[in-house]
Amino acid sequence: MKILSRISMLFFLVIFVSVGLLLIAVALRLIPSESILNALDYIYAARDLRVGIFTIGVVVIFISIATYQFTAVRIQRQKNIAFDNPDGQVSISLSAIEEFIRRIGFSIPEVKDLKSDCIATKKGIDISTKVVFWSDANIPEVTERIQSLIKGKVQEMLGVDEPIIIKVHVTKIVAREEMKQPKKEKEDVSMPFSGMDYRSD
Repeated sequence: MKILSRISMLFFLVIFVSVGLLLIAVALRLIPSESILNALDYIYAARDLRVGIFTIGVVVIFISIATYQFTAVRIQRQKNIAFDNPDGQVSISLSAIEEFIRRIGFSIPEVKDLKSDCIATKKGIDISTKVVFWSDANIPEVTERIQSLIKGKVQEMLGVDEPIIIKVHVTKIVAREEMKQPKKEKEDVSMPFSGMDYRSD
């Protein structure tokens, strides 16, 4: 599959570079208009050449459709995990796992925000995590805790023994906002019974 993917990429690279160079040459008037017209007249007059160009066009369209389908299927496989149960196949969207990991991150006091991107490969599950820490966090300790916690929870949830590779990228460190203490209401220091008249009649 990798060889086929590289061949198709090389093929489209050659096509796009050739078309780009041709357009640049036309824009800069490096190719005389007479040469272009003569080439078109020659192509229109030569039946075998027209058949060859037609065949190349069909092949390019076919390869484009096949490459699109191959890429779409590959992306779909990377964004889902499937396993077989006795009653049938079960597939889990990796976006659901990403949301689950986000909730795990919020359970860690030193983490302000956490986002992850999961990809399923033949070697296992790759999880790239972007974290925003509070400034009082011990980054080496907390990142190790995040990796261990995510790995354990994901393996427990999926019930699989596939390798889980977790990469943590710290994107920001934020200082904790000091909680403003509400001002106490001014106490009433008036003496009790101050409004009463104690004079005897």
